[in-house]
Amino acid sequence: MRSRRLAEEGNVLICALCTILIISLIGANVLRNCTTRYNVSSSQVRSWKESLFAAEAGGDIGYAEVRKTVLDPPHAFTGWDNSGAKHVSPVTTFGANNLITSTVVDLFYNDPAGNPWYRSRSRGTAPVLGMARTGMDDRMGAGVRGDSLLRKIDFKTDHFLATYGPNGDGAGQALVPVTNPQITRRIEQISAPITPFEAAIKAAGTFYGLGSAAYIDSYRSSAGPYDPNVRNNPTDPRYVDSQSGTVEINSSVATVQGSIYGNLYTNGGTVTKKTASVSGVIDNNVPFSLNPLEMPSTATWNYVPTPTAVTGNTVIDPPVVGGVPQPGTASSPNYYLISYFVNNGNLTVNPAVINGTPKDTYVVLSVTGDIGNSTSSQPTINVPAYVHLKIYFTGNFQTKAENIVNTSGYSGNLQLYAISPTDPSLQQTINLNSGGGSNAGFSAVFYAPSANFTINGAPDITGAIVCKNFYANGNVHWHYDRRLDSEGAAIDYRIASYVEDIR
Repeated sequence: MRSRRLAEEGNVLICALCTILIISLIGANVLRNCTTRYNVSSSQVRSWKESLFAAEAGGDIGYAEVRKTVLDPPHAFTGWDNSGAKHVSPVTTFGANNLITSTVVDLFYNDPAGNPWYRSRSRGTAPVLGMARTGMDDRMGAGVRGDSLLRKIDFKTDHFLATYGPNGDGAGQALVPVTNPQITRRIEQISAPITPFEAAIKAAGTFYGLGSAAYIDSYRSSAGPYDPNVRNNPTDPRYVDSQSGTVEINSSVATVQGSIYGNLYTNGGTVTKKTASVSGVIDNNVPFSLNPLEMPSTATWNYVPTPTAVTGNTVIDPPVVGGVPQPGTASSPNYYLISYFVNNGNLTVNPAVINGTPKDTYVVLSVTGDIGNSTSSQPTINVPAYVHLKIYFTGNFQTKAENIVNTSGYSGNLQLYAISPTDPSLQQTINLNSGGGSNAGFSAVFYAPSANFTINGAPDITGAIVCKNFYANGNVHWHYDRRLDSEGAAIDYRIASYVEDIR
């Protein structure tokens, strides 16, 4: 009996030891899995997410610099490595985990209006802390497939440089060691220009006008010439294009006269209507802001030597190289620096004629000071067909409406930009009068965010105006061309595309 009891006690001990062993193995396996998952979730996954944060921070830095090209041109890409149209940012380290980001911004392309689109490619790198172990599997999260994250962790060398090269095009592959384990993610953004002429009239301040018998309508010149009968004929196929004579006013009170074939927007106020009718909606909760207009960067402008002033009858002909007139392009026009424009100066800009055929000719003028500056001033601007003219001026503008002659009839071919005064106490003015009862008008667009804009008389106008305060005294007929939606020099930028290079 005693020996049997001892034998049974020995069996119990063995069973207990086996049980402890099995439980220990289970516990060790659980602990190992927990350690692996903790290492992955607390370090590798965190670094994966933080590297995207770093890349997007670099994208934000690049986008801010792109916006400066129109909002603060002298300081755009300051401190970057600039080579032509390519800009490379300094490497930036930030955050408690020492995230690293850098961005390359280059010219994507120039649109038909001559505005540059920019591409920014940003890298964001986050250190991978913890143990340099593998262990990623499908159960870590929805959409995760095997070691897809693991393959993007650089434990010893930079996998992207080794496989795809520095530019991702398969050229220049190299084994580049990394100091510490890291994850790098890459994003690409396309910054598209925002153009200014989205409404017939856009006033940041007060508004008064246009006249009891005035009206604002619209058309699309690419679909056919303006027809005054379309706006009242819903059966006309172009009727939809006639109802966009929109007025935007960033103030609480506006006095509106005449008829608006479009929408009327104000900023949190009421519209005081005097014999006004609006075919579209009236929305009193549409705020907006206009940034002061700075002179674009002239670093790449190569001025044509003459003329340097507009005195009397001044004619600008295209420069001739090798016996051939140079018409320029939208992105690379012929530039002229005009030191002054006399009160009674008459300016004519002629197109390039090659082999007897006129060519589309692109000209940009930078006018220092005023274009007309007294009640007696009558400067003229003549823009024949095929000429695309932009004028930047730093002072005031005053003339008769009939003295602005755009033969093509397309208002986008004559664009005038009023550079905001550096002294905010100075008031910039633009006065266009229709003299002697004439209803002759003009076809042009004005972007003057700091100017008071005044129109007197009853001119017939085609185009768009952006200004500070607007006043019209007379029965103006105004036609907004919907083709202007994408016309004009950029006033800001927006992100049009965002993609991640997931390789």
